[in-house]
Amino acid sequence: MAVGHRRPIETLLDCAASLDVNATRLGLERPFRKEKVLKITAPAIFSFCALVFFCVFVYMAQDWRMQARLYPWAIGIPMVILAIVQVILELKGVKAKPSDATPMDYQFSKVTDPVLARKRTFIMFGWLVGFFFGIWLLGFPIAIALMMFTYLKFQGSESWVLSSALTVIAWLFFYGLFVRLLNLPFPEGLLITWLGLGA
Repeated sequence: MAVGHRRPIETLLDCAASLDVNATRLGLERPFRKEKVLKITAPAIFSFCALVFFCVFVYMAQDWRMQARLYPWAIGIPMVILAIVQVILELKGVKAKPSDATPMDYQFSKVTDPVLARKRTFIMFGWLVGFFFGIWLLGFPIAIALMMFTYLKFQGSESWVLSSALTVIAWLFFYGLFVRLLNLPFPEGLLITWLGLGA
């Protein structure tokens, strides 16, 4: 048979082979669908247990009166949503991209002088102890405002205006949420009781 007279089927096969080669070169070949396998790992089990805990936490509060269940619902419902997302990510094996930066704790232990680190530890411990005694003597509503203002002003070296503004905003949020809305009782401070300044 002459070269110039080819059968139609042979011409179609040559065209198909040519298209396949060109598609392969251009990266247009159809990828095979990979089956997604759920990964049961220890973090996934832990996230699932946390999800069950918060679901029970929210469910048990549904029969409480409104003021009593508002606090666990305000915390539990967002945690249920976050736990669901975390379980899905763990089962799919989604991990955070590794960072080239050196871990913060390694930098801290390498750069910070041990004497300075010990000094900072004592300072923070002193603030915590002072906050505890402030609650004991003045009560939580007064102590939280006093603690925030003094920390911002003296430890954070912020201006008087910024320290006062942030303290007022934080205290109004605390008082409006926990005292007025949730109606949580806070005991009076020992000093307030002695001076007879309580309500």
